[in-house]
Amino acid sequence: MTGRAAEAVAVSVIALVVTVVIAAPVLRAPSDRIFGRETVGRHHDPFTVMEQFERPIALGVYAQPLTDVPGALIARLAGPVAAYNWLVLVTFPLSAAAAYLLARQLTLAPPVAAISALAFAFSPFHLAHAAYHPQIAQTQWVPIYFLALWRALDEATPATIGLLAAAVVGVTLSNFYGGLIAAAVTPAAILAYWLFTSRHQPRSLRHLALTVGSLIVVAGGGIGYAWYAARAVVVNRAAFSFPREDLFRYSAKWWSYLLPPVAHPLLGGIAGRIWSAAGVHEGLLEQQVSLGWGWTTLAIVAALAWLIHRQRRQALAAVPVLAAVSAVALLCSLSPERAIGSFTFVRPSAYLYRAMPMFRSYARFGVVVQLMTVLLAGIGAEYLWRSRTRRGRILCVALLALAMAEYAVWPPALWRDVLPTMAHRWVARQPGPVHALDCAALTSESASIEWLTNSRISLQREPLDDCMEPEFAGKLAAAGYTHLLVRLNTAEGQWFAAQPAPDGLRLAARFSDGEVFAVTAARPPIYTVEMTGFSGRESNQGSSWRWMGIDAAWTIVNTTDRTLSAALAVQMTAFHVDRGVIVRLDGHEVQALTIAEQRGVDRVVPLTLTPGAHILAFHPIDPPTIADEVLNNGDRRPLSLAFGAWHWSVE
Repeated sequence: MTGRAAEAVAVSVIALVVTVVIAAPVLRAPSDRIFGRETVGRHHDPFTVMEQFERPIALGVYAQPLTDVPGALIARLAGPVAAYNWLVLVTFPLSAAAAYLLARQLTLAPPVAAISALAFAFSPFHLAHAAYHPQIAQTQWVPIYFLALWRALDEATPATIGLLAAAVVGVTLSNFYGGLIAAAVTPAAILAYWLFTSRHQPRSLRHLALTVGSLIVVAGGGIGYAWYAARAVVVNRAAFSFPREDLFRYSAKWWSYLLPPVAHPLLGGIAGRIWSAAGVHEGLLEQQVSLGWGWTTLAIVAALAWLIHRQRRQALAAVPVLAAVSAVALLCSLSPERAIGSFTFVRPSAYLYRAMPMFRSYARFGVVVQLMTVLLAGIGAEYLWRSRTRRGRILCVALLALAMAEYAVWPPALWRDVLPTMAHRWVARQPGPVHALDCAALTSESASIEWLTNSRISLQREPLDDCMEPEFAGKLAAAGYTHLLVRLNTAEGQWFAAQPAPDGLRLAARFSDGEVFAVTAARPPIYTVEMTGFSGRESNQGSSWRWMGIDAAWTIVNTTDRTLSAALAVQMTAFHVDRGVIVRLDGHEVQALTIAEQRGVDRVVPLTLTPGAHILAFHPIDPPTIADEVLNNGDRRPLSLAFGAWHWSVE
């Protein structure tokens, strides 16, 4: 092992130790927990990737094989959640080693090269995306690519060209955004490096031509791969395009680079309030590109030192190259345009979007800004330390201390359970056959709960989409559920907390974020399966109701194998005035009622129900009234009758 390789291994070991410290809570339960702070809540991205790890390995439109294939292989041994964690956590020592090799290639001294490498590995950008995007977290390929590119410009041998080709494949197939970023900044990286560094070397034009030619050949191979693996994208880019408005949400603000990260243990709250005041919510994750004032100041020191000593200090030769690449990447990370007065400034992302509309998160160019800044900062720190003045060394130490403090994290905050509440975890750990209904809507964010619990927990869907429905316990029993899970920060949670457990439900577990009820009700002989023609449920002080307009109906089921004579007692309230209603069973009128404006219990009898499903329809005799016309409350719903609690009985 060469001396530089040994140094890189040592730096990666240091990064590994830091990774173990900050990820200790995850390492204790890698299959139940996921690394990273939940900056934008429970998003579907990490769970979509985990689910993909369980599928057969295959190329496709969205496959990023250098990340997805290792993840799938690890998942075969450790499970999808653990595979996600290992895939993310390994990027920290790998990124540190790769950045260190690049820093040493640029002639930084080992101590400052190590500091810069660790800063890149544990940057706010990397930590933020590690929590949601395992592909974007593969930041180790970015310094490897620049190392290979600039080594080829120094000397275009078969070995360096081969390394460059491998780096292009790595940076692109680990995540497609890496390929976009590399393609966009490469012209600036080549031009700046050749102008300020390699053009003074022997046969520099030959090395330049071979490097550029090799990149063109590799790009041609990339187009061939895209045609093979994702032909639909090549043929019809518009079908995979994002709306142009998304670019303004997922591109960086220029001041994103100056704010502290929201995950910072001391300054994160301030940053969060600033972002909230600026109306940034959905795109908050992409704005985590903070450079830190310490690193930025050291980078400025490097730039000033180059302006003053560029002819006498070889260590400063890389400054204009790094600064140029950083400036181009920063411009690419910004939104497509900015209007100041009557002038509209068009930025690079506008042109990149026209060419490749399937990309929208241009803030991810911040990874290059991050890398170049910490390398410049390393040069600046080395310059101050080698000044051999007391003032210079004090300033160097102070700025490095500030920089490290700005990147500080609090390990207990860098994890979350893959399940949204402790109540979910309780259900998942119960022995025996358990099937719980989670009183939360089925969305892209919540869909992962079902497969994470091996279908022990299901999400709300019709007809089980109203946990506050009367006699809901019987409905759960009829559907085969053993438990009901209620999240406390929801309307259902507040309703359940305000009253004793409904009949047929028994409190089994209570946590700070949820409650679990055991279903004790027996399978009822008759129950209401579905309600159509009703508005959403409303509640107040322990009671709840749903309004109907012109016509509404229930689907009811006789679960027995015999004909039943049943009665329905239901609380009904008329809107604004007393109203008449005709009740029909399977199209035949069974009763006409007059419903009072005050809440009461109206009994519908008798109902003769054969085994199976039936339609119980309610037709108001008088037309409904627009709520706003009476209450002046902005509610434009036509309302006639409200249905509250009900009870089925068999006679």
